Amino acid sequence: MPHLPVALALILSLAPAGIGAVETSSGCSIDMLQAGLCNASNGPGASNRGSQVDLSQTVDLGSGGGRSPLPDTNPFGSPVHHGTTHRPSEPPPPPPDESDFPITCLDSSGGVVGGDCATFAPDPEPEPDEPEEPQIPAVITLADIASFVPTPPSVSTEPDGIAAKNMPMNSIAGSEAHTVAGDLFGLPVSVAFTPAGFRQDWGDGTMSESGTGGASWPALGQAEYTPTATSHAYAQKGTYTLTITALYTAVVDFGPYGTRPVDGVVSAPGASREIRVVEVHTALVQSDCTENPAAAGCPA
Repeated sequence: MPHLPVALALILSLAPAGIGAVETSSGCSIDMLQAGLCNASNGPGASNRGSQVDLSQTVDLGSGGGRSPLPDTNPFGSPVHHGTTHRPSEPPPPPPDESDFPITCLDSSGGVVGGDCATFAPDPEPEPDEPEEPQIPAVITLADIASFVPTPPSVSTEPDGIAAKNMPMNSIAGSEAHTVAGDLFGLPVSVAFTPAGFRQDWGDGTMSESGTGGASWPALGQAEYTPTATSHAYAQKGTYTLTITALYTAVVDFGPYGTRPVDGVVSAPGASREIRVVEVHTALVQSDCTENPAAAGCPA
C-alpha cells in the first residue's frame, strides 16, 4: 500500500454533537496540543476512547505563530514530501469549436476567397461543347440540289413508234414519287421528288407541257387517232425524236433540322423515242387489201 502524501496519519472519529471532549492517552487535549503544552515525555501516541482521537504524532494545526513545522518523516521512518498536493491527472480539454476561429474559404485552385462561405459557389464543372447549329438556308434553290437527279419517266406511243402524217399520235409517260439520298451543306439528307407534270419535245421544233403523263385511247374511252392532252400531229413525213421530261416538286429532309422546300420545279432527264412519220392515203376498197392486195382500190 503506498504511503499517504501527508506529514502524519490522522484518524479522526467525529463524535456526535454533545459527546465528551477529545483527549490523548497522556492527558493532553487537542487545545493543549495546539498550544504546544504537551512535552515529549507525554509520548507521541494517544489512544481513542470512543469520542477521542488517536494521534501518532503532534501536529501543527495552525498557520504560522511559531508552531512546530511538519516533520520530514512519519513515525515509520518514511520520508514525507511537502509542497504541492498531487491530484489525479485530468483529461485534456476538448478541441476548440470551429466557430472559435475565423472561417476561410478556398476556391478550387487554392486561392483564398474570404470568410463568406455561404455565398461562395465552387467553380462549376465545364459543360461539354454542344455542336454548332448547321447553317441551312431558308430557301433551297435548284442549283443547291443539282447533284440529286430524279428518275426519268417511261415513254410509249400509240401507234407504237409510228405516226401518220397530219394525224394525232398519242404519247404516254409515267413517273412516281421517290427519294434520292445524298449530302447537302455537310449534312446527310434525302430529297423527295413528287411528279408535277411533263414536258414534251416532239422533235419537229414544237414543245408542249401537260399536267399528266397521259393514258391510252382505250383507257380514255376514245377512238384511235383522236386528239388527247398528250397527242401530237406531225405535218411532214420523216423520223423524229420524241423526248419527254418529267417535272417534279422537291423537298429536302435535313433529319433533326427539319425540311426545306426547293424553290422551282426539278426537271428529270428526258426519255426519248424515235418516231417514224408516214403519209397515209385513204381509199374505198372492195376488201381487205392485206388479204387481197389486188382488190379494187388497193395500192397494188
